[in-house]
Amino acid sequence: MDLLLVRPSNRFLVLQRDRRWLPALGFLLLLAALLAAALFLVGWPRLRSTSLHYDLVGLRAEVEDLERRERRLEIDLEIERDPSRLAERATAIGLVPPPPPVPAEKGPS
Repeated sequence: MDLLLVRPSNRFLVLQRDRRWLPALGFLLLLAALLAAALFLVGWPRLRSTSLHYDLVGLRAEVEDLERRERRLEIDLEIERDPSRLAERATAIGLVPPPPPVPAEKGPS
């Protein structure tokens, strides 16, 4: 069992904690914080730019879809405004053209 436990050979030697670990840990934490801040300052605008790009691509696709839909609706409107189509629909619902106007009789002047 004594083989696993290492003791100093000098009996006057007193075991003490290493006091250099706290400044070293502080330095490493400061270095890690600086690295994280640098990555954040470089990465955040890049990430935001990429996000805006994807939003823009989606909006462009939506605009193209709406323009295509508008063109289709304009074509449908022109089809419905066609005089022969209007006459056909008017006849279907029972409308008839008005009789021709009767010329007014001229009396003695």
